[in-house]
Amino acid sequence: MMTEGNVKEHHLIEIKDEEDSVTIASSIRIKLRSKAPLPPSTCIYRVPDALKNLHEKDFVPSLVSIGPFHHGTKKLQAMEQSKLWYLRQLLDRNPNPETNLEHMVKKIRGMEDYSRECYNEKLDHLSSATFVEMMVVDGCFILEYYRRKIGEVPTDPDDPLFNISLAMSPTLTSDLVMLENQLPWRVLDCLFLLTNQVPNGMCKSLAELTHNCLPIRGPVSDDHLEQTSESRHLLDNVRILSAELDKKEEIMPFWDCMPSATKLQQIGVMFQPNRSNINMNMTFLDGVLEIAPITIQGDNPVFRNLIALEQCEPGPHRYQISTYARALGDLIQSSKDVEFLIKNEIIQTSLNKEDIASFFSDICNCLATSSCCKSFWQVSTAVRKYYKQHWLQRLIAYIKHNYLYNPSSIWSVSNAVVLIIVLTVLQTVYTVLSYYQS
Repeated sequence: MMTEGNVKEHHLIEIKDEEDSVTIASSIRIKLRSKAPLPPSTCIYRVPDALKNLHEKDFVPSLVSIGPFHHGTKKLQAMEQSKLWYLRQLLDRNPNPETNLEHMVKKIRGMEDYSRECYNEKLDHLSSATFVEMMVVDGCFILEYYRRKIGEVPTDPDDPLFNISLAMSPTLTSDLVMLENQLPWRVLDCLFLLTNQVPNGMCKSLAELTHNCLPIRGPVSDDHLEQTSESRHLLDNVRILSAELDKKEEIMPFWDCMPSATKLQQIGVMFQPNRSNINMNMTFLDGVLEIAPITIQGDNPVFRNLIALEQCEPGPHRYQISTYARALGDLIQSSKDVEFLIKNEIIQTSLNKEDIASFFSDICNCLATSSCCKSFWQVSTAVRKYYKQHWLQRLIAYIKHNYLYNPSSIWSVSNAVVLIIVLTVLQTVYTVLSYYQS
């Protein structure tokens, strides 16, 4: 039975609950974001743990820190003095009237908000002064290093990066294309224009300078070089020049795995390197599989970082290099497959065959999605169909492997030979009939 006191107490509880609800709702409303968690300008990411844990050395710089992610790392502090020395030499050289430190700081400070949004982590621990200084010093260091590398600026006899330790060069080249070690392209481009040699500079644009220094495979056409105006940082520039990015290409939600290279070779598929362009692509026509060749070295992390970039960013064009890696991962199931692809000039490497097989196995296991580019999916579908249609060749290859070349099997060699002859005749008849039917 409800008394007057109980009713009053119940009413007070309802009022308190309503007030608490309003307070909590107000607190949530204050926290609501008007902007997306990752602004459209975000393009520099921390490498996913699934990739980094397997091969951390390919994603963490060992010589120089560029940008905020590894800024202040103790083992990289030695290079900070070289950065400042490079900046001092740049200012003393005074390549054009706008090469003024105050002017550079003012320009970069004007794009600070944009530059911070390029990174997928909040950088509240870096003050405005620290962040701008880092952008200017790191950016000028990259530009001066590249200008020395192509010979536009003479190297100093005391320059440790060129004259003391030749071993530094490949390490530094690798560090500058790591995903976590990037500066926004817009920052580099601004500093390039403020420090370019006038009027006799060897390179008229940042794209031209970086093309001569970045690990790009093969020559690049002028039209392709123009596409780098869409670059967002140096690693993205490598990707644009390494793969034919088609933002309109349809994306398939799944990948059809292909048989291994040796299995395809057993049914007569021919493998050829496609050297007509530098793009990472693949075609299949009339039993001929053309694949863009790839060079893999133990001290070159660019391929892993390109895949890490694609795994981090939105947009359909992110699957180009990842799908190329997935396709090679299908073809490489053992060291024999690697040996076959090396022989056919698809893979160039100084590593052993087991390491290459492991390289692609690791990459494919860490791909976050089975989505793929439609152009590659069409190739894999055509290859699978071709493989299924040539069931007779597969059967002959199976018998040869398991019986003819294995005298200890229950079948005698003579029986295996007779069966192979019969199957070969059947294959010939089947081929002739297929020809006339078509």
